[in-house]
Amino acid sequence: MPSPAVAAAPAQDDARLHERRLIERARAGDRDAVAELYDAHQPVALGIARRLCRPSDVDDVVSEAFTKVLDQLARGAGPRVSFRAYLITAVRSSAADVGRGQSRLLPTDTVEDLQSDEPGAPDDQPASGLRTDSEMLAQALSSLPARWQLALWWTTVEGRPLAEVGDELGLNANAVAALSFRARQGLRDAYLALHVARSADADCDALRDDFPAFARDRLDPALTATIGAHLLDCEACREVIAELRSLLAVGASG
Repeated sequence: MPSPAVAAAPAQDDARLHERRLIERARAGDRDAVAELYDAHQPVALGIARRLCRPSDVDDVVSEAFTKVLDQLARGAGPRVSFRAYLITAVRSSAADVGRGQSRLLPTDTVEDLQSDEPGAPDDQPASGLRTDSEMLAQALSSLPARWQLALWWTTVEGRPLAEVGDELGLNANAVAALSFRARQGLRDAYLALHVARSADADCDALRDDFPAFARDRLDPALTATIGAHLLDCEACREVIAELRSLLAVGASG
């Protein structure tokens, strides 16, 4: 009897083939295919939008994101194998547009409104999304070596001078600067790694630990070539890389 992981692989292949066909049909103007893609990917889009913008803007952001991707399809561009990756990028772009628009417009009736210390209404901030991002960042930070955590905390959070941190760690200022740089790079990779799902395919899983560095163009040439060759034949891993790069595109990990 095949293991659950082996049994799941054909199902995943069938699902990817079905989505590719849906995309082709949607590109040709098939409304049923568009509706099926919408139903399949709307929950993901809503989840991301809730993390990025106010609850009152979520539906508009998701609608705008779908419109962008479907417009690309109508022009013969856009996704061919991964609707989700394009949609994630479009959601983040739409949320950023909304945020920029709101930063330019601050409706208020009186000057006193600007001085109010009252906390915002529940509709003002995507609190659950902020908690999720904070929890993921905390998890990424806790995965780093203790020395890196200290360097990040003292230099970035507390803003201590390099020389002072060096006294604590037994290093000179230049060494502290180098340590802090490596720690920031490590934190970015660790944060991205939390978005990389494990694969039932052993060949894929063996490479996925290096996907964060690959997405940030920080991998050595030999491994870069190995992953690049793998991506040519692996749609599932291409989707993972596309999602990581969508995070990078909006500055999620610098």
